[in-house]
Amino acid sequence: MPDEELAREVQELRKALEELRESFALVSQLAQAYLRLINLYAQYGSLGIEVAVPEVTDPISREIVRILFDLKRANVSQIARELKGRRGKASRNTVRAKLAELKEMGIVVEIPGERGKCYALSKRVVKKWLEIIGIPIKLDRTNDYRGG
Repeated sequence: MPDEELAREVQELRKALEELRESFALVSQLAQAYLRLINLYAQYGSLGIEVAVPEVTDPISREIVRILFDLKRANVSQIARELKGRRGKASRNTVRAKLAELKEMGIVVEIPGERGKCYALSKRVVKKWLEIIGIPIKLDRTNDYRGG
């Protein structure tokens, strides 16, 4: 009996040690990601999604990228409404034109929505952002982002 009890305790200790190793690995990953974020902030002065798409230079397009990052997906009217709230003014025609440019650049993708077309950031952009900040999320397991 004492040998069985000792073997069980050793097994429990092994399991606890393995859980500690996994926890330490996660904490180590998080610490590296945190340091990466500090370096990004020091380099760019901000930590917004625009760091992943430096080719977007015009302020309205940058704000549309931020809006789509916040909302995940939206139609032209939703984007225009949000843009108006953030910038004070916005027109659906301007939003459509900027979305067309962003789509051509591969930053935004058009997806079917409940009431017509919606727009979302491309998987490429979201994946690049997640790589920059060091978060290992597999986008294949989510329907939030689609396309390139």
